Amino acid sequence: MKPGAIYFLFIAFFALGSGALFAQGDRCSTIQPFCAGDELLIFENSSSANNSQTVAERGPDYGCLVTQPYPAWFYLQVREGGNLEFNLRQSQNPDGSGMLYDVDFIVWGPFDPGEEYCSASKLNAQNTIDCSYDPSPVENVRIPSARANQVYVVLITNFSALPGYISLQQVNTGSGGSTDCSIVGSALGPDQRLCGVEEVTLNAENVQATAYEWFVLNERSNQFEVIPGETGPTLTVNTSGEYQVTVTSDVLNAEDSDQVLIEFFDNPVASVPSPVIGCAEGETVTYNLTNATSDMVGGNPGSYSSMFFLTQDDYERSNRIPNPTNFIGVEGQSILGVIVDEESGCRSNPVAIRLEAFSFPEIEFPPVIAFCVDSNGDVVGNVSIGENLGSGYVYSWNVPNDPDGDGVENAVLNLESFPPQNVISLTLEHRESSCQRTFSTEVVVFSPPAAVTVEIEGSDFEGGYRLTATASRSMGDETSYEYRLDNGPWQMDNIFQGVSGGTHTITAREINGCGSTSSAPFRLLGYPRFFTPNNDGYNDKWNIINDGTGFVTKILIFDRYGKLLKEIQPSSSGWDGTYNDALMPADDYWFVVEYRDKNSGVAKDFKGHFSLKR
Repeated sequence: MKPGAIYFLFIAFFALGSGALFAQGDRCSTIQPFCAGDELLIFENSSSANNSQTVAERGPDYGCLVTQPYPAWFYLQVREGGNLEFNLRQSQNPDGSGMLYDVDFIVWGPFDPGEEYCSASKLNAQNTIDCSYDPSPVENVRIPSARANQVYVVLITNFSALPGYISLQQVNTGSGGSTDCSIVGSALGPDQRLCGVEEVTLNAENVQATAYEWFVLNERSNQFEVIPGETGPTLTVNTSGEYQVTVTSDVLNAEDSDQVLIEFFDNPVASVPSPVIGCAEGETVTYNLTNATSDMVGGNPGSYSSMFFLTQDDYERSNRIPNPTNFIGVEGQSILGVIVDEESGCRSNPVAIRLEAFSFPEIEFPPVIAFCVDSNGDVVGNVSIGENLGSGYVYSWNVPNDPDGDGVENAVLNLESFPPQNVISLTLEHRESSCQRTFSTEVVVFSPPAAVTVEIEGSDFEGGYRLTATASRSMGDETSYEYRLDNGPWQMDNIFQGVSGGTHTITAREINGCGSTSSAPFRLLGYPRFFTPNNDGYNDKWNIINDGTGFVTKILIFDRYGKLLKEIQPSSSGWDGTYNDALMPADDYWFVVEYRDKNSGVAKDFKGHFSLKR
C-alpha cells in the first residue's frame, strides 16, 4: 500500500545535534519514508509506553523474525544504484547512552514507486532482501545491488518492548549507492483523503520546538487564517480543508511552516447484486465479475470501480482477484465484491456475490449449407439457416440480416442469392450473462443431375436383370446422389438386382435436396407372374413382355399336369385363360419359352410358371 493513508506520524524537519529525530509507523499502512546520507537518523522506538500495536499485522512473510513485537515500518527509495549498508542500533537514550536493547529487522524489495507493496503478495519470501533475529543491540543492514529509483520496505522490531531510541546511519556513503531524500516529506505528511473517519489528529511535534501556530485556508479569500487557541503540537480536525502549521524553535532560532489538505469522505454503501452468470464450457465456467458493478453501485452518485475477493481473509489482506473479467469459478460459489469511489478512493463494505452458470442450448447449425442452382446457375428457392432462441439473445451474422430495418439482426438468416462470403458465421450472445458462441457453415453449391444413364445386364429368364444407374453432375461442388427404381424406395446404392421385365425408369436425386433427374423409360424382356382374365381391361391376357426384337421364338403353355393348352406367338395379344373355349380354373400354369442367346445366338429354352386369378 502506498504511503498516504490515514494516520501519518510526524517526520521532524529540524536538526537535532548530529542527527534528525523521526517518528515511526506502527503498521504498514502508516509506513514512513526515510533517507540516510552522512547524517545519523534517530527516532523513538515503538514500545509498551507509546503503542498499543504489540505485534506486527498478519499477512506478510516475516522470514527470520520468529516474533515481531512493537513494529516500526519504513521505506526508502534509491537515488543511485549500488550496495547499501546501514548501521542499526537501539538504546535507552537518543545519544546512544544508557542501556542497549535487542533490535531486529527484515527488508523486502525492490518495488516500483507507487506499487501497493504493503500487500502480503509483495511482502513475501521471494522479495526478502535481508533479515536478522540476533539478540544484539547493533545490526548491520545490507541491500546488495540496490536498483536506482526502486523502493525497499524495512520493518524494525523492539524485542525488549522497553522505550528507547533507534539510530540508523549509512556506513558506505562514499563507495555504495545512495538513498533519495526527496521522499522525506514535511512535518504534516502528505495530503489525506479519509474514508469513513470523523476526525483526524495532525501532529507537528518536534523536540526542539518552542511554539506552534495553526491555520486553516479560507477558500473565499484564499488566505490562511489563524485558528484561535490552537498553540499545541497537535490539531484535531473534523472538517475538510487545507491546514497549515508554523513551528518556531528559539533553540535553533528557526521557523518553518507546512501545509496539508485533509478531505473527509463517507464510505459508499454497496448493494447486494444479482448473481453473476458465467459461461460454461465443459466443466470450466468463466465469469466477468465486473458485470456485478452496476448492481453494487445502485443509487450511489458519482463514478465507481469495483474490486473482488475470494474470501473474507483475502479481503482483509487486500488480496484481490487479479483478472475479474476472466475469472474461472464454480457454479454456486460466493465471492466478495466492493465498490471504490473513483473521486475519493474510498471503498464500500464487502457484499457477497453468488456465481451461477449458463450453458448454451444445443443449436442445429449444419457444417455446410447447400445452395441449389438450376442449369443456368441461378439459385433455386430461398436458403434459411439459424434458430430463433428468443429475445434473450443477440444474433450477429457476418452477412447483413436486417430485412425489417429495425437495426437488429434476425435470428434466422434468409438468403435468396449467393452471399459474398464462402463461410457464413453467427455470433450468438446471451444477454444476461454476455456469454458468446460462434457458429459457422461453409457455403456449397449443388445442382440436380444433368442426366441418368442405365447399364442393363442379365435377363428375366436368368434370375432377373441387374441395372446400374449413373448420374452425371451438371455444375456446382462435388456431391452424392441417391437412386430409386420406378416409384420404389430411395437408396444410396446405384445398382438394382433381380429386376423383372417391364417398362422402367431410374431416378437420381441430389442428397441435399437440390432436385432430381430421371432416365428415359426402358423396357425389359420378361413375363408377368400372374394375370386376371375378367375383362376389366387390366391383365386380361398373359404373354411374354417383348421388345419386338425376335429374341423369343415360341411360347408353350401347360396345365399343372403337363397338358399343352396353348401355343402363342410373342407378337400376339396372348392367352385369354381358355381351353377349347372353356374357362380354365384359377390355378398355377406352366410355360416353356424358346429363345436365342443375344450374345451367342445359341437356342435355349426357359421353363416357368404363372398364376391365373379370377
